[in-house]
Amino acid sequence: MASKQAQRLAARQQLQQRMAVKAEEERKKRTVAWSIGGVAALVALGLLAWGAFTWLGPDEGGSSADPDVSQLVNDAEAASTRCEGVEPSGEGATGTPTEGLTDGRPAQDVYLECLQMSTPDASETEACMYTSMDGASPVPLSTQPAAGTQVMTIVTNLGVITADIETAEAPCTAGSYTFLAQDGYFDGQQCHRLTTDGIWVLQCGDPDARAAIEAGTPEMAGAGSPGYQYGEENTPVEAEANYPAGTIAMANAGAGTTGSQFFIVYEDTTLPADYTILGRITSGLDIVEQVAAAGVM
Repeated sequence: MASKQAQRLAARQQLQQRMAVKAEEERKKRTVAWSIGGVAALVALGLLAWGAFTWLGPDEGGSSADPDVSQLVNDAEAASTRCEGVEPSGEGATGTPTEGLTDGRPAQDVYLECLQMSTPDASETEACMYTSMDGASPVPLSTQPAAGTQVMTIVTNLGVITADIETAEAPCTAGSYTFLAQDGYFDGQQCHRLTTDGIWVLQCGDPDARAAIEAGTPEMAGAGSPGYQYGEENTPVEAEANYPAGTIAMANAGAGTTGSQFFIVYEDTTLPADYTILGRITSGLDIVEQVAAAGVM
């Protein structure tokens, strides 16, 4: 009896050992399978990410895959050096300022002899809405570069002004300037307005201002436009000196009427937060200060 019981006990122990070995083998198989599956999943995710970047990301040049935007960048690059070699002419008269007058035509004539924009960065883009005012005037592309900054160079009769343009913050406005400048829209224009009390700005960008001034009707200056308009962007908060000295901002005649007219702030100024900040002067602000010192006609 004892012998049979011992045999049964031994058989039970052998069965338990075999089951333990089998369980360990199954555990190892599952571990290997999970490891292989995890590696496969990581490989699949990597391939998916690579495919998304290849198909949806920027090309090697960092520009948009949109052929229209690529052409825009190429055109802007071709025009980006067209003001190189243009020297300030030194022309322009200084009239007699009117005593006590603080808003009007600058006594010192200011001409924009050449204005250019550097090549925009199209690694990011933004949808813009430009509305032709007569249904026929050409407008910029509705998709504009929206990354980084551009450099604006303004050769005036009195010297050269440069500014960093906040393309990423004001892409539609920067795009409009790139569009206009490459065809010489601003070249030969005359700055038509200077304010010297409470608001300290020199206003330019009206394509018809010079003709109005030379015709003896300076009161007509300030009504010109590029033939289209668009909405404001990159406006500051309502605060004291929200348009600090060195700011380049856009004039308008009400919401949604931004065009080509801009003003350069030469002393900290407080205004309603209704005007797009286009950029900041990096050199040549002293030229504007010189114009302000000459007074208003």
